[in-house]
Amino acid sequence: MSTRRQFVRHLAVGGAALSLWDLARAAGPRPHPIDALLPGFEGLAPEAKIRRITQLTEAARAHPSGIFVCMPKITAGGLRPVELADFEGMDRFSENFGLRFKSLTDFFDNENSITTSGSHLAAQAVRFQASGDPAALAAARRAYASLRRIYAFGVAAGRPGFMGKPYHFEYSSHTTGDQYLHMLWGLWTFHPFASPPEQAEIREMIRACADHFIAADYSVHFKDGGSWNMRLDPTDYNAIMAALQAAAFRFTGDRRYRTACEFVMQTGKWRTRRRLDLTIERIRAGKWQPAAWDRLVGETRRPDEFVHWEDIQHCQFTAISAEILHESVPDLFTAEDLSQTVGLWWQDYTVGFDRAVWGYLYWFLVSARDRSWRRCPRTPRVPREQWIGGHPMLSYASEWIYGDCLARFLWTAMIVARRCPAHRDEAVTFAAETLRRLEPRHLLWIADPDGHQVPPELRYFTEFLSSEVPENLIATYWEGRRQRLWS
Repeated sequence: MSTRRQFVRHLAVGGAALSLWDLARAAGPRPHPIDALLPGFEGLAPEAKIRRITQLTEAARAHPSGIFVCMPKITAGGLRPVELADFEGMDRFSENFGLRFKSLTDFFDNENSITTSGSHLAAQAVRFQASGDPAALAAARRAYASLRRIYAFGVAAGRPGFMGKPYHFEYSSHTTGDQYLHMLWGLWTFHPFASPPEQAEIREMIRACADHFIAADYSVHFKDGGSWNMRLDPTDYNAIMAALQAAAFRFTGDRRYRTACEFVMQTGKWRTRRRLDLTIERIRAGKWQPAAWDRLVGETRRPDEFVHWEDIQHCQFTAISAEILHESVPDLFTAEDLSQTVGLWWQDYTVGFDRAVWGYLYWFLVSARDRSWRRCPRTPRVPREQWIGGHPMLSYASEWIYGDCLARFLWTAMIVARRCPAHRDEAVTFAAETLRRLEPRHLLWIADPDGHQVPPELRYFTEFLSSEVPENLIATYWEGRRQRLWS
Protein backbone atom coordinates (compact mmCIF):
# COMPACT_ATOMS: atom_id res chain seq x y z
CA MET A 1 0.00 0.00 0.00
CA SER A 2 1.35 3.45 -0.91
CA THR A 3 2.28 5.92 1.79
CA ARG A 4 -0.57 8.23 0.81
CA ARG A 5 -3.17 5.45 0.91
CA GLN A 6 -1.85 4.28 4.30
CA PHE A 7 -2.17 7.81 5.62
CA VAL A 8 -5.76 8.17 4.40
CA ARG A 9 -6.69 4.75 5.78
CA HIS A 10 -5.14 5.59 9.16
CA LEU A 11 -7.18 8.79 9.37
CA ALA A 12 -10.39 7.05 8.31
CA VAL A 13 -10.21 4.20 10.82
CA GLY A 14 -8.45 5.96 13.66
CA GLY A 15 -11.50 7.83 14.88
CA ALA A 16 -10.48 11.27 13.59
CA ALA A 17 -13.46 13.55 12.88
CA LEU A 18 -12.65 14.10 9.23
CA SER A 19 -15.09 14.93 6.44
CA LEU A 20 -15.00 13.36 2.99
CA TRP A 21 -13.50 16.64 1.82
CA ASP A 22 -10.64 16.31 4.32
CA LEU A 23 -9.99 12.76 3.14
CA ALA A 24 -9.98 13.87 -0.49
CA ARG A 25 -7.52 16.63 0.33
CA ALA A 26 -5.25 14.16 2.08
CA ALA A 27 -5.30 11.95 -1.00
CA GLY A 28 -4.39 14.88 -3.26
CA PRO A 29 -5.57 15.66 -6.81
CA ARG A 30 -6.88 12.69 -8.75
CA PRO A 31 -6.36 12.04 -12.48
CA HIS A 32 -8.97 13.69 -14.69
CA PRO A 33 -10.61 11.73 -17.53
CA ILE A 34 -10.02 14.54 -20.01
CA ASP A 35 -6.28 13.85 -19.84
CA ALA A 36 -6.87 10.32 -21.15
CA LEU A 37 -8.90 11.72 -24.06
CA LEU A 38 -6.09 14.05 -25.15
CA PRO A 39 -2.82 12.11 -24.68
CA GLY A 40 0.33 14.04 -25.47
CA PHE A 41 -1.69 17.25 -25.78
CA GLU A 42 0.69 19.56 -23.95
CA GLY A 43 3.58 18.72 -26.27
CA LEU A 44 1.69 19.78 -29.41
CA ALA A 45 2.05 23.03 -31.33
CA PRO A 46 -0.94 25.43 -30.98
CA GLU A 47 -2.49 24.53 -34.35
CA ALA A 48 -2.31 20.82 -33.57
CA LYS A 49 -3.94 21.49 -30.20
CA ILE A 50 -6.75 23.43 -31.83
CA ARG A 51 -7.36 20.67 -34.36
CA ARG A 52 -7.58 18.12 -31.55
CA ILE A 53 -9.99 20.35 -29.66
CA THR A 54 -12.08 20.83 -32.80
CA GLN A 55 -12.34 17.10 -33.39
CA LEU A 56 -13.22 16.35 -29.77
CA THR A 57 -15.77 19.15 -29.49
CA GLU A 58 -17.58 18.54 -32.79
CA ALA A 59 -18.58 15.03 -31.72
CA ALA A 60 -19.44 16.12 -28.18
CA ARG A 61 -21.93 18.80 -29.25
CA ALA A 62 -23.96 16.51 -31.51
CA HIS A 63 -27.43 15.34 -30.45
CA PRO A 64 -30.23 13.51 -32.37
CA SER A 65 -32.45 16.60 -31.97
CA GLY A 66 -30.00 18.70 -33.96
CA ILE A 67 -29.65 21.05 -30.96
CA PHE A 68 -26.17 21.33 -29.52
CA VAL A 69 -25.35 19.84 -26.12
CA CYS A 70 -23.75 22.66 -24.17
CA MET A 71 -21.93 20.82 -21.37
CA PRO A 72 -21.16 17.18 -22.26
CA LYS A 73 -20.04 14.82 -19.52
CA ILE A 74 -16.36 13.88 -19.67
CA THR A 75 -15.67 10.19 -19.06
CA ALA A 76 -12.69 7.93 -19.67
CA GLY A 77 -14.62 6.45 -22.59
CA GLY A 78 -15.35 9.79 -24.23
CA LEU A 79 -17.75 12.72 -24.05
CA ARG A 80 -21.52 12.16 -23.92
CA PRO A 81 -24.74 13.80 -22.68
CA VAL A 82 -25.11 13.61 -18.92
CA GLU A 83 -27.25 10.89 -17.34
CA LEU A 84 -29.15 10.90 -14.05
CA ALA A 85 -26.93 8.06 -12.85
CA ASP A 86 -23.99 10.49 -12.97
CA PHE A 87 -25.43 12.27 -9.91
CA GLU A 88 -25.80 9.26 -7.64
CA GLY A 89 -24.44 10.06 -4.18
CA MET A 90 -23.87 13.68 -5.20
CA ASP A 91 -25.32 16.92 -3.84
CA ARG A 92 -27.97 17.70 -6.47
CA PHE A 93 -30.02 20.76 -7.23
CA SER A 94 -33.57 20.88 -8.56
CA GLU A 95 -33.81 24.47 -9.69
CA ASN A 96 -31.66 27.25 -11.10
CA PHE A 97 -32.56 30.74 -9.86
CA GLY A 98 -36.24 29.79 -9.49
CA LEU A 99 -36.45 27.73 -12.68
CA ARG A 100 -37.39 24.10 -12.13
CA PHE A 101 -36.28 21.52 -14.69
CA LYS A 102 -38.02 18.45 -16.01
CA SER A 103 -34.75 16.72 -15.25
CA LEU A 104 -31.44 17.83 -13.75
CA THR A 105 -29.86 16.74 -17.02
CA ASP A 106 -31.56 19.72 -18.71
CA PHE A 107 -29.15 22.17 -17.07
CA PHE A 108 -26.05 20.45 -18.43
CA ASP A 109 -27.58 19.65 -21.81
CA ASN A 110 -29.29 22.94 -22.59
CA GLU A 111 -28.59 25.81 -20.19
CA ASN A 112 -26.27 27.33 -22.81
CA SER A 113 -27.30 25.54 -26.02
CA ILE A 114 -27.94 28.91 -27.70
CA THR A 115 -24.61 30.32 -26.56
CA THR A 116 -22.78 27.17 -27.63
CA SER A 117 -24.49 27.08 -31.05
CA GLY A 118 -23.76 30.75 -31.70
CA SER A 119 -20.15 30.54 -30.53
CA HIS A 120 -19.57 27.38 -32.56
CA LEU A 121 -21.04 29.06 -35.61
CA ALA A 122 -18.80 32.10 -35.17
CA ALA A 123 -15.70 29.99 -34.52
CA GLN A 124 -16.17 27.85 -37.61
CA ALA A 125 -16.95 30.87 -39.77
CA VAL A 126 -13.70 32.49 -38.58
CA ARG A 127 -11.87 29.23 -39.28
CA PHE A 128 -13.32 29.13 -42.79
CA GLN A 129 -12.38 32.75 -43.41
CA ALA A 130 -8.79 32.10 -42.30
CA SER A 131 -8.27 28.67 -43.86
CA GLY A 132 -10.83 28.17 -46.62
CA ASP A 133 -11.35 24.64 -45.26
CA PRO A 134 -14.72 23.27 -46.50
CA ALA A 135 -14.96 21.23 -43.28
CA ALA A 136 -15.19 24.49 -41.35
CA LEU A 137 -18.14 25.64 -43.44
CA ALA A 138 -19.86 22.29 -42.95
CA ALA A 139 -19.30 22.56 -39.19
CA ALA A 140 -20.68 26.10 -39.23
CA ARG A 141 -23.84 24.87 -40.92
CA ARG A 142 -24.41 22.27 -38.22
CA ALA A 143 -24.25 25.02 -35.61
CA TYR A 144 -26.52 27.20 -37.74
CA ALA A 145 -29.04 24.37 -37.93
CA SER A 146 -29.03 24.18 -34.12
CA LEU A 147 -29.85 27.89 -33.87
CA ARG A 148 -32.55 27.58 -36.53
CA ARG A 149 -34.15 24.71 -34.62
CA ILE A 150 -34.26 26.75 -31.40
CA TYR A 151 -35.58 29.80 -33.26
CA ALA A 152 -38.35 27.65 -34.77
CA PHE A 153 -39.57 26.74 -31.26
CA GLY A 154 -40.36 30.40 -30.64
CA VAL A 155 -42.16 30.74 -33.96
CA ALA A 156 -44.27 27.65 -33.24
CA ALA A 157 -45.15 29.07 -29.80
CA GLY A 158 -46.38 32.30 -31.40
CA ARG A 159 -43.32 34.25 -30.23
CA PRO A 160 -41.13 34.83 -33.31
CA GLY A 161 -37.80 36.28 -32.23
CA PHE A 162 -37.94 34.74 -28.77
CA MET A 163 -34.99 32.39 -28.24
CA GLY A 164 -35.86 30.29 -25.19
CA LYS A 165 -33.23 28.06 -23.63
CA PRO A 166 -34.24 24.67 -25.09
CA TYR A 167 -34.41 22.65 -21.87
CA HIS A 168 -35.15 18.98 -22.55
CA PHE A 169 -34.47 19.86 -26.23
CA GLU A 170 -37.89 21.54 -26.30
CA TYR A 171 -39.32 25.05 -26.22
CA SER A 172 -39.01 26.91 -22.93
CA SER A 173 -40.12 30.40 -21.92
CA HIS A 174 -36.83 31.14 -20.13
CA THR A 175 -33.93 33.08 -21.62
CA THR A 176 -31.25 35.67 -20.86
CA GLY A 177 -29.64 38.40 -22.92
CA ASP A 178 -26.23 36.73 -23.18
CA GLN A 179 -27.83 33.93 -25.23
CA TYR A 180 -28.82 36.56 -27.79
CA LEU A 181 -25.29 37.96 -27.75
CA HIS A 182 -23.75 34.67 -28.85
CA MET A 183 -26.55 34.00 -31.32
CA LEU A 184 -25.89 37.43 -32.85
CA TRP A 185 -22.12 36.83 -32.92
CA GLY A 186 -22.61 33.59 -34.80
CA LEU A 187 -25.16 34.87 -37.32
CA TRP A 188 -23.19 38.07 -37.94
CA THR A 189 -19.92 36.21 -38.53
CA PHE A 190 -21.46 33.48 -40.69
CA HIS A 191 -23.59 35.78 -42.87
CA PRO A 192 -20.87 36.71 -45.44
CA PHE A 193 -20.21 33.01 -46.15
CA ALA A 194 -23.81 31.82 -46.04
CA SER A 195 -25.81 30.90 -49.14
CA PRO A 196 -28.41 33.43 -50.38
CA PRO A 197 -31.29 31.47 -48.77
CA GLU A 198 -29.34 31.26 -45.49
CA GLN A 199 -28.59 34.98 -45.65
CA ALA A 200 -32.30 35.70 -46.05
CA GLU A 201 -33.05 33.49 -43.04
CA ILE A 202 -30.40 35.24 -40.96
CA ARG A 203 -31.79 38.67 -41.79
CA GLU A 204 -35.28 37.50 -40.84
CA MET A 205 -34.07 35.98 -37.55
CA ILE A 206 -32.29 39.16 -36.50
CA ARG A 207 -35.22 41.34 -37.58
CA ALA A 208 -37.67 39.19 -35.59
CA CYS A 209 -35.44 39.23 -32.50
CA ALA A 210 -35.14 43.02 -32.74
CA ASP A 211 -38.92 43.35 -33.06
CA HIS A 212 -39.47 41.03 -30.11
CA PHE A 213 -37.38 43.18 -27.80
CA ILE A 214 -38.85 46.46 -29.01
CA ALA A 215 -42.30 45.10 -28.15
CA ALA A 216 -41.06 43.80 -24.77
CA ASP A 217 -39.19 47.02 -23.92
CA TYR A 218 -36.03 44.86 -23.87
CA SER A 219 -37.29 42.83 -20.91
CA VAL A 220 -37.33 39.13 -20.11
CA HIS A 221 -39.77 37.69 -17.60
CA PHE A 222 -39.29 34.68 -15.34
CA LYS A 223 -41.63 32.06 -13.92
CA ASP A 224 -41.06 33.26 -10.38
CA GLY A 225 -42.62 36.60 -11.31
CA GLY A 226 -39.35 38.48 -11.66
CA SER A 227 -38.28 40.42 -14.73
CA TRP A 228 -35.14 42.01 -16.12
CA ASN A 229 -35.10 45.12 -18.29
CA MET A 230 -31.85 44.95 -20.22
CA ARG A 231 -32.27 48.43 -21.69
CA LEU A 232 -32.06 49.80 -18.16
CA ASP A 233 -29.16 47.50 -17.24
CA PRO A 234 -26.40 50.08 -17.81
CA THR A 235 -23.50 47.80 -18.74
CA ASP A 236 -23.02 44.95 -21.20
CA TYR A 237 -26.67 43.89 -21.50
CA ASN A 238 -27.58 47.36 -22.69
CA ALA A 239 -24.78 47.01 -25.26
CA ILE A 240 -26.20 43.65 -26.43
CA MET A 241 -29.66 45.12 -26.97
CA ALA A 242 -28.21 48.12 -28.82
CA ALA A 243 -26.12 45.85 -31.06
CA LEU A 244 -29.16 43.71 -31.91
CA GLN A 245 -31.09 46.77 -33.09
CA ALA A 246 -28.05 48.07 -34.97
CA ALA A 247 -27.65 44.74 -36.78
CA ALA A 248 -31.34 44.78 -37.73
CA PHE A 249 -30.83 48.25 -39.21
CA ARG A 250 -27.74 47.10 -41.11
CA PHE A 251 -29.54 44.08 -42.59
CA THR A 252 -32.91 45.72 -43.39
CA GLY A 253 -32.19 49.42 -43.87
CA ASP A 254 -35.29 50.17 -41.80
CA ARG A 255 -34.54 53.33 -39.82
CA ARG A 256 -36.84 52.40 -36.95
CA TYR A 257 -34.14 49.93 -35.84
CA ARG A 258 -31.57 52.71 -35.89
CA THR A 259 -33.93 54.82 -33.78
CA ALA A 260 -34.34 51.88 -31.40
CA CYS A 261 -30.57 51.51 -31.17
CA GLU A 262 -30.17 55.18 -30.24
CA PHE A 263 -32.96 54.84 -27.66
CA VAL A 264 -31.28 51.88 -25.97
CA MET A 265 -27.86 53.53 -25.90
CA GLN A 266 -29.22 56.56 -24.03
CA THR A 267 -29.30 54.54 -20.81
CA GLY A 268 -26.02 52.69 -21.33
CA LYS A 269 -22.87 53.48 -19.36
CA TRP A 270 -20.69 50.73 -20.82
CA ARG A 271 -18.63 53.10 -22.96
CA THR A 272 -17.03 54.58 -19.85
CA ARG A 273 -17.88 52.13 -17.03
CA ARG A 274 -17.23 48.47 -16.43
CA ARG A 275 -19.30 46.41 -14.02
CA LEU A 276 -16.75 46.72 -11.23
CA ASP A 277 -16.63 50.50 -11.74
CA LEU A 278 -20.36 50.84 -11.12
CA THR A 279 -20.18 48.80 -7.91
CA ILE A 280 -17.27 50.90 -6.66
CA GLU A 281 -19.16 54.10 -7.45
CA ARG A 282 -22.17 52.89 -5.45
CA ILE A 283 -19.95 51.97 -2.50
CA ARG A 284 -18.22 55.35 -2.51
CA ALA A 285 -21.59 57.12 -2.72
CA GLY A 286 -22.96 55.14 0.21
CA LYS A 287 -25.67 53.55 -1.97
CA TRP A 288 -24.42 49.97 -1.95
CA GLN A 289 -25.94 47.07 -0.06
CA PRO A 290 -24.14 43.71 0.25
CA ALA A 291 -25.51 41.05 -2.09
CA ALA A 292 -26.01 37.37 -1.35
CA TRP A 293 -22.49 36.56 -2.53
CA ASP A 294 -21.02 39.22 -0.22
CA ARG A 295 -22.85 37.68 2.71
CA LEU A 296 -21.65 34.22 1.68
CA VAL A 297 -18.02 35.00 2.54
CA GLY A 298 -18.90 36.49 5.94
CA GLU A 299 -15.99 37.88 7.94
CA THR A 300 -13.55 37.07 5.14
CA ARG A 301 -14.54 40.37 3.53
CA ARG A 302 -12.83 43.52 4.74
CA PRO A 303 -14.81 46.77 5.20
CA ASP A 304 -13.60 48.28 1.91
CA GLU A 305 -14.17 45.11 -0.15
CA PHE A 306 -16.92 43.46 -2.15
CA VAL A 307 -17.13 40.00 -3.65
CA HIS A 308 -16.61 39.62 -7.38
CA TRP A 309 -19.41 37.56 -8.88
CA GLU A 310 -19.43 36.98 -12.65
CA ASP A 311 -18.48 40.53 -13.60
CA ILE A 312 -15.13 40.70 -15.38
CA GLN A 313 -15.94 37.99 -17.95
CA HIS A 314 -18.64 40.22 -19.44
CA CYS A 315 -15.83 41.93 -21.34
CA GLN A 316 -16.65 39.73 -24.32
CA PHE A 317 -20.32 40.72 -24.31
CA THR A 318 -19.37 44.38 -24.55
CA ALA A 319 -16.56 43.85 -27.07
CA ILE A 320 -18.66 41.83 -29.54
CA SER A 321 -21.59 44.22 -29.18
CA ALA A 322 -19.36 47.26 -29.65
CA GLU A 323 -17.81 45.87 -32.82
CA ILE A 324 -21.21 45.06 -34.35
CA LEU A 325 -22.43 48.52 -33.39
CA HIS A 326 -19.51 50.19 -35.12
CA GLU A 327 -19.87 48.10 -38.26
CA SER A 328 -23.63 48.78 -38.38
CA VAL A 329 -23.85 52.46 -37.37
CA PRO A 330 -20.32 53.90 -37.65
CA ASP A 331 -21.59 57.48 -37.42
CA LEU A 332 -23.27 56.77 -34.08
CA PHE A 333 -20.43 54.63 -32.72
CA THR A 334 -17.14 55.62 -34.31
CA ALA A 335 -13.86 53.74 -34.64
CA GLU A 336 -12.52 55.85 -31.79
CA ASP A 337 -15.53 54.98 -29.64
CA LEU A 338 -14.91 51.30 -30.37
CA SER A 339 -11.19 51.50 -29.60
CA GLN A 340 -11.74 53.28 -26.29
CA THR A 341 -14.55 50.93 -25.22
CA VAL A 342 -12.81 47.64 -25.91
CA GLY A 343 -9.57 49.01 -24.46
CA LEU A 344 -11.39 49.91 -21.24
CA TRP A 345 -13.03 46.50 -20.80
CA TRP A 346 -9.85 44.66 -21.78
CA GLN A 347 -7.96 46.15 -18.84
CA ASP A 348 -9.73 43.77 -16.45
CA TYR A 349 -7.79 40.85 -17.94
CA THR A 350 -5.38 40.73 -14.97
CA VAL A 351 -8.16 40.82 -12.36
CA GLY A 352 -8.77 37.50 -10.63
CA PHE A 353 -6.20 35.80 -12.84
CA ASP A 354 -4.15 32.98 -11.32
CA ARG A 355 -0.95 32.91 -13.35
CA ALA A 356 0.20 29.63 -11.80
CA VAL A 357 -2.69 27.69 -13.35
CA TRP A 358 -3.28 30.23 -16.13
CA GLY A 359 -6.96 30.64 -15.39
CA TYR A 360 -9.49 32.86 -13.66
CA LEU A 361 -10.72 32.39 -10.13
CA TYR A 362 -14.49 32.36 -9.82
CA TRP A 363 -14.48 33.88 -6.32
CA PHE A 364 -12.27 36.76 -5.24
CA LEU A 365 -12.48 40.04 -3.35
CA VAL A 366 -12.12 43.54 -4.84
CA SER A 367 -11.20 46.69 -2.95
CA ALA A 368 -13.42 49.72 -3.53
CA ARG A 369 -10.50 51.84 -2.35
CA ASP A 370 -8.02 51.13 -5.14
CA ARG A 371 -9.59 48.39 -7.30
CA SER A 372 -6.98 45.84 -6.17
CA TRP A 373 -8.10 42.25 -5.67
CA ARG A 374 -7.17 39.28 -3.53
CA ARG A 375 -8.08 35.63 -3.26
CA CYS A 376 -11.13 34.58 -1.30
CA PRO A 377 -10.28 31.85 1.22
CA ARG A 378 -12.47 28.76 1.27
CA THR A 379 -15.60 29.24 3.37
CA PRO A 380 -17.92 26.65 4.95
CA ARG A 381 -20.87 25.56 2.86
CA VAL A 382 -24.17 27.13 3.88
CA PRO A 383 -27.41 25.12 4.26
CA ARG A 384 -29.43 24.29 1.15
CA GLU A 385 -32.01 27.02 1.81
CA GLN A 386 -29.21 29.60 1.58
CA TRP A 387 -27.70 28.43 -1.71
CA ILE A 388 -27.61 31.38 -4.10
CA GLY A 389 -30.21 30.70 -6.78
CA GLY A 390 -30.61 27.17 -5.45
CA HIS A 391 -27.24 26.29 -6.98
CA PRO A 392 -24.91 24.00 -4.95
CA MET A 393 -21.71 25.51 -6.36
CA LEU A 394 -22.93 28.83 -4.96
CA SER A 395 -23.14 27.47 -1.43
CA TYR A 396 -19.56 28.39 -0.50
CA ALA A 397 -16.51 30.20 -1.81
CA SER A 398 -13.12 28.72 -2.68
CA GLU A 399 -10.34 29.01 -5.24
CA TRP A 400 -11.92 27.03 -8.04
CA ILE A 401 -11.30 28.03 -11.64
CA TYR A 402 -14.00 29.20 -14.07
CA GLY A 403 -13.12 28.27 -17.63
CA ASP A 404 -15.63 30.49 -19.40
CA CYS A 405 -13.89 33.64 -18.15
CA LEU A 406 -10.65 32.71 -19.92
CA ALA A 407 -12.63 31.95 -23.07
CA ARG A 408 -14.23 35.36 -23.12
CA PHE A 409 -11.01 37.26 -22.53
CA LEU A 410 -9.41 35.34 -25.40
CA TRP A 411 -11.92 36.57 -27.95
CA THR A 412 -11.87 40.05 -26.44
CA ALA A 413 -8.10 40.00 -27.01
CA MET A 414 -8.70 39.43 -30.72
CA ILE A 415 -11.07 42.38 -30.96
CA VAL A 416 -8.53 44.51 -29.08
CA ALA A 417 -5.83 43.38 -31.53
CA ARG A 418 -7.99 44.55 -34.43
CA ARG A 419 -9.43 47.69 -32.98
CA CYS A 420 -7.34 49.11 -30.13
CA PRO A 421 -3.69 49.91 -30.93
CA ALA A 422 -2.99 51.09 -27.38
CA HIS A 423 -3.50 47.60 -25.95
CA ARG A 424 -2.76 45.47 -29.00
CA ASP A 425 0.62 44.12 -27.89
CA GLU A 426 -0.50 42.95 -24.44
CA ALA A 427 -3.66 41.39 -25.87
CA VAL A 428 -1.73 39.46 -28.51
CA THR A 429 0.86 38.36 -25.95
CA PHE A 430 -1.88 37.10 -23.61
CA ALA A 431 -3.64 35.14 -26.36
CA ALA A 432 -0.44 33.64 -27.75
CA GLU A 433 0.75 32.61 -24.30
CA THR A 434 -2.62 31.00 -23.56
CA LEU A 435 -2.44 28.94 -26.75
CA ARG A 436 1.11 27.90 -25.89
CA ARG A 437 0.18 26.90 -22.32
CA LEU A 438 -3.03 25.06 -23.17
CA GLU A 439 -3.63 21.89 -21.20
CA PRO A 440 -6.67 19.59 -21.36
CA ARG A 441 -7.93 21.01 -18.03
CA HIS A 442 -8.42 24.40 -19.70
CA LEU A 443 -11.40 22.93 -21.56
CA LEU A 444 -13.34 22.35 -18.35
CA TRP A 445 -16.28 24.48 -17.28
CA ILE A 446 -15.11 24.28 -13.65
CA ALA A 447 -11.66 23.12 -12.57
CA ASP A 448 -10.24 22.26 -9.17
CA PRO A 449 -6.59 23.32 -9.46
CA ASP A 450 -5.23 21.41 -6.47
CA GLY A 451 -7.97 18.96 -5.50
CA HIS A 452 -8.78 21.06 -2.43
CA GLN A 453 -11.38 23.49 -3.79
CA VAL A 454 -14.41 21.35 -4.68
CA PRO A 455 -15.85 18.91 -2.12
CA PRO A 456 -16.49 15.28 -3.14
CA GLU A 457 -20.28 15.73 -3.18
CA LEU A 458 -19.89 18.42 -5.86
CA ARG A 459 -17.06 16.79 -7.80
CA TYR A 460 -19.30 16.14 -10.80
CA PHE A 461 -19.25 19.86 -11.64
CA THR A 462 -15.57 19.50 -12.57
CA GLU A 463 -16.35 16.78 -15.14
CA PHE A 464 -18.08 18.81 -17.84
CA LEU A 465 -16.77 20.40 -21.01
CA SER A 466 -17.26 24.16 -20.97
CA SER A 467 -20.06 25.49 -23.15
CA GLU A 468 -17.75 28.22 -24.46
CA VAL A 469 -14.04 27.45 -24.03
CA PRO A 470 -13.49 25.14 -27.03
CA GLU A 471 -15.30 27.48 -29.42
CA ASN A 472 -13.44 30.57 -28.22
CA LEU A 473 -10.12 28.78 -28.49
CA ILE A 474 -10.91 27.77 -32.07
CA ALA A 475 -12.07 31.28 -32.97
CA THR A 476 -9.06 32.90 -31.33
CA TYR A 477 -6.48 30.69 -33.00
CA TRP A 478 -7.90 31.14 -36.49
CA GLU A 479 -8.52 34.86 -36.05
CA GLY A 480 -4.89 35.21 -35.00
CA ARG A 481 -3.88 33.39 -38.16
CA ARG A 482 -6.12 35.67 -40.21
CA GLN A 483 -4.54 38.76 -38.62
CA ARG A 484 -1.05 37.23 -39.00
CA LEU A 485 -0.49 37.44 -35.26
CA TRP A 486 1.11 33.97 -35.32
CA SER A 487 2.00 31.51 -38.05
